[in-house]
Amino acid sequence: MKKKLLAMLLAVGMVMSLCACGSEDKKDAEQAGTTETAATGVVSSKDYNPDDYVTLGDLSSLEVTVDVVNYSDEDVEKQFQDEVEYYIEASDLYEYTVSDKTTVEEGDIANIDYVGKKDGVAFDGGTAQGHHLEIGSGSFIDGFEEGLIGHSVGETVALDLTFPEEYHSEELAGQAVVFDVTINSIDTRKMPEITDELIKSFDMGFDTVAAYKEDIANYLKENCEETNDSEKESAIWEAVNACCTVNDPPQEMVDDEAASMKKNAEMYASYYGVSFDEFLTNYMGYTAESFEEETKASAIETSKQKMLVAAIAKKAGIELVDEDVKAVAAEECANYGYESVDAMLADIGEGAYYDHVLSGKVYEYLLTCVKINENEPVSVLAEDEEYDEDDSEDGEVVVLDEEDELEEDESEEYLEEDPTEEFILQTE
Repeated sequence: MKKKLLAMLLAVGMVMSLCACGSEDKKDAEQAGTTETAATGVVSSKDYNPDDYVTLGDLSSLEVTVDVVNYSDEDVEKQFQDEVEYYIEASDLYEYTVSDKTTVEEGDIANIDYVGKKDGVAFDGGTAQGHHLEIGSGSFIDGFEEGLIGHSVGETVALDLTFPEEYHSEELAGQAVVFDVTINSIDTRKMPEITDELIKSFDMGFDTVAAYKEDIANYLKENCEETNDSEKESAIWEAVNACCTVNDPPQEMVDDEAASMKKNAEMYASYYGVSFDEFLTNYMGYTAESFEEETKASAIETSKQKMLVAAIAKKAGIELVDEDVKAVAAEECANYGYESVDAMLADIGEGAYYDHVLSGKVYEYLLTCVKINENEPVSVLAEDEEYDEDDSEDGEVVVLDEEDELEEDESEEYLEEDPTEEFILQTE
């Protein structure tokens, strides 16, 4: 979270900070108590002679090698199967058959009714009928699944348990409870046939298997394009920075950049309805002092990058006039929730937006003079799996409840947990 939020505040060339963009977000921030601050984003690289700060290398001799991802029909099928299995599991749409087993063992799937009581009173979310529980899955709190092992079909078991101290429900955290569990049967299960009717039942907006697969193919295509473009851009700028020398940038630009970052952070704080200090501590992991140090260092690097862009633009003969900047703004303002170009430029700062547009023009120029070599393509799904392995800890289990938020694309692709399970899901 800390790195992601900092990247939003400090991203080189991306002046569309999420907290500063969009009329609706801005209104929300104002209603939350945002106070007006001094204008930021007013200083631009066009206010300086870049040759005073930058020594360019030989850009025409630059050569980079980049990784490339692609996708195949097999990738579409794999992604489709993985997602369908996820929805089947999340909504418990397996086809169950009652077995002839009579005693619960590790690994069995028990069909159970249960009622959870605290001080003799059933608590909300702790009751269910006909629930299928895989014994040993660790999906319920400690002691629940283990307490059913060795008991028989038709038996009702009283489980004296304690919720974890860190449980998300304050009323239940650390509390002693009793679950009365009736074992209805021990079942076997299998995946249902994947039909158009099954896909439609997911309520994802797809009426057929073919439509769902087409959507996945489009998603993978866009993912590949975005990943490859990002890889190429990062490699080019890394090579450019390596062959050029940038001295300390103008102090006025550094101060303006730092002020913009602080303003954005203050707007985030207002949006979340917390004080600035609380936002720094709880959302970004900073103290006021460490945030100031970090923003100062990042403002220097951002300013250096802007001066480097300006130096390349000057050498390449790239010139921007107000009409050029406003033409780009006219294309982008609606995408960022602004009603007019003037409103967007007033919010972001004309100087900052000028550098944003200039950076795009310079990158287009660099694409023409830097030689780009591509490695052998790999599957975009393999790339995602590697990312997931690097970013997760062994044994970590994440449980979402109603208070948790998914990323926008994830919220469209994944179902919520069964609300009847929410209160006894293991959070450790």
